[in-house]
Amino acid sequence: MLVFIFIIMGRRGSRFDLPYNVVIKGIHINLESKEEYYYPDNLDIKVTIQNTNNNDSHVEINNFSFLIVNQESSEVEYSYVFSQPVEADISPYKTILVFDLLREKEISDLEKGTYEARVSFILNDESVNLVKTFEYNKGLIIDVSAKEMFYLTTEFPSISILAINGTNETFNKELFGTLTIKQKEKVIHSQKFSFGTLNLNPLSSIPLDFEINKNFDPGNYYLLFDFDSFEQTYVTTLNIVNQIDRNYNDISLLVYVISAASRGDQLYFEGLLRNSNEEPKAFEISQVIFRLFYEGQLIYNYENNDLSRVYITELGTAKVFDLSNVKTINLDRSGKYEIQFSVNIGDKTFSKKHTVKVY
Repeated sequence: MLVFIFIIMGRRGSRFDLPYNVVIKGIHINLESKEEYYYPDNLDIKVTIQNTNNNDSHVEINNFSFLIVNQESSEVEYSYVFSQPVEADISPYKTILVFDLLREKEISDLEKGTYEARVSFILNDESVNLVKTFEYNKGLIIDVSAKEMFYLTTEFPSISILAINGTNETFNKELFGTLTIKQKEKVIHSQKFSFGTLNLNPLSSIPLDFEINKNFDPGNYYLLFDFDSFEQTYVTTLNIVNQIDRNYNDISLLVYVISAASRGDQLYFEGLLRNSNEEPKAFEISQVIFRLFYEGQLIYNYENNDLSRVYITELGTAKVFDLSNVKTINLDRSGKYEIQFSVNIGDKTFSKKHTVKVY
């Protein structure tokens, strides 16, 4: 059943019209979905409406329909229709939930491919048509990355390969192929590799380490892993430097975090380092600390003292901390929260304080 649920207070939402995002007379309609899903993830797709006007707005929805369509075959995987009118009065800057797919049906076993979520309805005599494209991944998934963000010219680079059986069947197949290393368009190195036969149960994974027994000159390289056994290519980067930087004068700390939230909202926080130099920077972080206080009392403390390498391109940034990767924190009490965040590089400490008010 189509119902309105009041969920959010605050000034949110883009004013730009996109295939999944439109504003009609101050009413912001948004079709929300992740860009990628991995089996057996449930599709999590919502339709929300926000009143961006300074006054109360009355909305009436008629002939609501929602479809999941396979983009290649045009086959409809799921459909939902609610033809009866639904009305609501929305306060300024309040958001209401119009449709939540998870409340209607759990969809978690699509074939691998590209899909479209399509929504259409009449809003106050105006036609609304929204489309959001997403990928559903099912099969053997390979994640390839260098173990470190940079290596010295005297070191053999090490590559981390994670093989994930993202299906409901056992995977039993040999994993082999060719590694090609390029600098710009020039091939620097090429070699065959084989990990033998993998026997992976459904939804299981196995880490595979790969060391390149070769030294490289300073520079940036592309690593192309062609897995001949299942005709897929994965690309990652490799950064090589002469030495670790000890000059941090061009490094500064940035944080991405909200300043105001509604009670119950999840706290999102990212810490980044910025390089204002026109040359890349390669250095080591010795400590990262994130502390959260509520009304002056410490309620969460995170500290990582593992030595890690960071490489930042010229005039670029690098993420060094993402709260969502270590802890889910809901701001469940009204009042003032304070964040204290710091990063140690060599003998220098970069720190920020930030206040979040929850209403």
